[in-house]
Amino acid sequence: MISLFCQTQKLSYEYMLEHNGNVIIKHPIEACVNMTRNEIWYLTITFPKSDLLGFEIANESIFKVDLNFEKNQFFRAIYKKYNKENDTYTVYANHVFFDAQKEVFIFDNRTVKSTWDGAIDNLNSIIKLSGSEHPYKVYGHNLYNNYENIDPEDGLIVYFRNAQNNNFALDVPSASETANTQLQMYTKNQTAAQTFMLKKVGDFRGNSVYGILSLCSCRWLSNSDGKVVLGSLSAMPSTNDEKWIFYKTDNGYEIAPYTSIYYGIYPSSTNISNGNSIIVYDRGTGTTGNACKWYMESADSTTTAYWQRYNIIQCMFGTEDNCLINRWKECDVHRYTAMFDNYNCYFGSDKWYPSSLKPVDIQVNSKQLTNYAKKISMEKVVTGLIPKAYNGRILPNNEIVKSEMWNKYFLHRIEVKEYSDIKLMADDTEASKETLGVFENESTLQMYLRVVSQRDLKDSERLQYPTTETTCTIEDLFGNDNVYSETIKLNDVIHADVGNNQTEIFYIDELTYDLISLKATDMKLVLDTEV
Repeated sequence: MISLFCQTQKLSYEYMLEHNGNVIIKHPIEACVNMTRNEIWYLTITFPKSDLLGFEIANESIFKVDLNFEKNQFFRAIYKKYNKENDTYTVYANHVFFDAQKEVFIFDNRTVKSTWDGAIDNLNSIIKLSGSEHPYKVYGHNLYNNYENIDPEDGLIVYFRNAQNNNFALDVPSASETANTQLQMYTKNQTAAQTFMLKKVGDFRGNSVYGILSLCSCRWLSNSDGKVVLGSLSAMPSTNDEKWIFYKTDNGYEIAPYTSIYYGIYPSSTNISNGNSIIVYDRGTGTTGNACKWYMESADSTTTAYWQRYNIIQCMFGTEDNCLINRWKECDVHRYTAMFDNYNCYFGSDKWYPSSLKPVDIQVNSKQLTNYAKKISMEKVVTGLIPKAYNGRILPNNEIVKSEMWNKYFLHRIEVKEYSDIKLMADDTEASKETLGVFENESTLQMYLRVVSQRDLKDSERLQYPTTETTCTIEDLFGNDNVYSETIKLNDVIHADVGNNQTEIFYIDELTYDLISLKATDMKLVLDTEV
């Protein structure tokens, strides 16, 4: 059913939920909702003027419709057109959550430095301060139950917090770049001095072995006579003293030196405070409590954004660099898709969504998939980078940082990549060692350029792997006997049999739902490797 509230100024949200509108649109000629991932959802409806029963469509009238996954959704009219030839109206409306872009606006300059959850809290704070008359609310959590206790992965950039008192973190004193500097405990501040990268170098009795690279110094943490110090400036751990075994416990990880597996990384005092030196000590004494255990927080989960005179939609999924979808890496990596329920927006890890909004895996067989074609192009493959730091500094002898695919290809495409935020303090008197990518020594800067270039080559499939362009038609997905056409949602995932015992995964970028046939009628798909 499609109903229309012609005058809405005096009607509450609750009233409209419980009642039908002034009129029921009984004879719609066309009525469909176009949903685009992380963009505005639109209703387009054409109906005879006679359905209005003498009422007029006022500015900002509201249509109440049932979507296939959520009932009683409101769309506010933004444009109407009278078709004199056939005595009909065509009205365009957008989902009411997008009213917020008119009501919720940031007049000051707001700096957000937080995890995804913190950014969502900031959005709700902005909504509250706006004094909006509508009950906008954004629900969103990141992927992890506890972002401070993630598991180690190769290439992961982390902060180490102590389980005894997680207000303190592993820290390089004064962000030193000097070998043999002993590490310390310091109040967590997420500066360069507390930022480390993990490099997997093997396994030991079912546990992973990693090198731990201090990113303020580009030196590997080393066990030196019972002290945890900065070791070599090299591409890989150079000795076994620079390798560490990660043992998972019920409360974080114990990190043992590869050369002394019954020992672990500790603060020198269980009374955690600034300046406690970091030592290697026996994990089996039973007197040190949780001081030998560490939580890891992904540095990528904490991002800084600058919201300056944005409306709420620009903060979330605008084209600005500082919006959530562009600033927080996890949004793209885990393909967060905003789903709406009137004035509520669910945006984040979908495992926290209401059951009606959770994504569904849809299986499509080879008979349903037709005109499948996949074009593979080597034209844009980049196998090597020449990184250039601030002030034009590059690696010695025009060194090329090579991707892991370098030896696979005969022809190589090399790009110069600008890293303007990587700099020597001598080149910028306002630069601070608290900032990641700022160094005192050119040799350290050069090693850091290699590290970030390798990471970019590995993380970006666009660089070192062939580009693909996939086209297909899913003919029978919307057939009369297929339940998916009645239930499919924008955040569902399609697993399609493409033959030869291969399955491709597709995401939905656009979905059209017909309010007359009560079925999805069209969609735009994107292959997961082309996201």
